[in-house]
Amino acid sequence: MLTWKIAPAIACGNTVVAKPSEMTSVTAWMMCKLLEKAGVPPGVVNVVFGTGAKAGEALVCHPDVPLLSFTGSTLTAQRITERSAPHCKRLSLELGGKNPAIIFDDADLSQCIPTTVRSSFANQGEICLCTSRIFVQRGIYSEFLKRFVAEAKKWKTGNPSDPTIDVGALISKENYVKKAQAEGAKVLCGEGVDPLVLPPSNQKGYFMLPTVIAEVKDESCCMQEEIFGPVTCVVAFDTEEEVIRRANGVKYGLAATVWSSNVGRVHRVAHRLQSGLVWTNCWLVRDLNLPFGGMKASGIGREGAKDSYEFFTEVKTITIKH
Repeated sequence: MLTWKIAPAIACGNTVVAKPSEMTSVTAWMMCKLLEKAGVPPGVVNVVFGTGAKAGEALVCHPDVPLLSFTGSTLTAQRITERSAPHCKRLSLELGGKNPAIIFDDADLSQCIPTTVRSSFANQGEICLCTSRIFVQRGIYSEFLKRFVAEAKKWKTGNPSDPTIDVGALISKENYVKKAQAEGAKVLCGEGVDPLVLPPSNQKGYFMLPTVIAEVKDESCCMQEEIFGPVTCVVAFDTEEEVIRRANGVKYGLAATVWSSNVGRVHRVAHRLQSGLVWTNCWLVRDLNLPFGGMKASGIGREGAKDSYEFFTEVKTITIKH
């Protein structure tokens, strides 16, 4: 994530002060060694370690920092916006998501199910683009749920350095599954249902099995709040109009996927979804030249080749009379 910010910034001739999350300090420190090895001159990229409340706040409020590019939570972004406002700083905010997958009854389930399992649980679900709400048309709901749960149960949790493991440890402990159960939802696999078996050498860490929740209401915290873990909710819908309304019924608008063999429907739904990125019959097909960013509480601005260049430079008009 740091390289996405640093590379275009220095390519445009800027120097950078980077403040990584206090939860990812080691990898940021390792990146410093790589930049040094690559011959980046001293002072071009400067990394400051510390908490957001101290180191982050100081950078946000400093008058000599004209531009801020942030990836993180919506709540932190609100603080950044407030504290930077007196200096009229330029902001790029890449924030959270509550990304829906919409699966119509004419979808190719042989492609849809393995891809949607991956989009739900890849990197322990700790990707801002992961799918956490799955809307399935009622005619195929039972079949989808049965096959989806069976596929999710194949994913193994443990030490990520083991090539047979799919899901590693989470970065922090937060249990939304108990909240869902308290609201009357049904956990079909994973947390609280299946036993988590870890080798003796790998007992420490916040490990969690891929978890599928059904019979959950749209207003539930599990359908409204970003969980950022291997948890996804599967619900049924009847009509196109209904599912668009329900998919848009959250404060976020980062990414979405649509599965259907009807080309007209794919275009209609994709255009009406309040989402910065929409994949149809696929997920995470990326090109860094394409604009990346969200709507609503998922952020401000876009990143990508052209968009990053425009963000990290200033347009100037010079008129010369001769």
